[in-house]
Amino acid sequence: MPFAALPRPACTVRDGRYYAVALNFTRLHTVRQMRTAMLHESGHLHTGALHKVDSSFQLVAQNEHRADADSFRRCLPAEEIRQAMHQGYTEPWQLADYFDLDEDYIKKALHYWTECRGIDFNQ
Repeated sequence: MPFAALPRPACTVRDGRYYAVALNFTRLHTVRQMRTAMLHESGHLHTGALHKVDSSFQLVAQNEHRADADSFRRCLPAEEIRQAMHQGYTEPWQLADYFDLDEDYIKKALHYWTECRGIDFNQ
């Protein structure tokens, strides 16, 4: 749902058993930015990794990591990244173009797969 007063580009909220994803189109200027935001927010929806606005930094960081990790496993699996690399898309900006996502999100995915999961994309 669009919500221009949101201080961030997107967020996921829960009211009881109902969930909503709010998008601030004054902060999402391209389809790529919107796709990236929705991919991340889908991670919150799938994991239930939500927190209150006044939650501790540690809890917020943990929930953000859970949301990202889930979205990487579902939508940017290591095998798909490896296939793109074998087609010549080896730089983060090239992978961002290939997957039509923000380069920073691709960098997070690469960090997740290489540093957190031990994947070697050079094999």
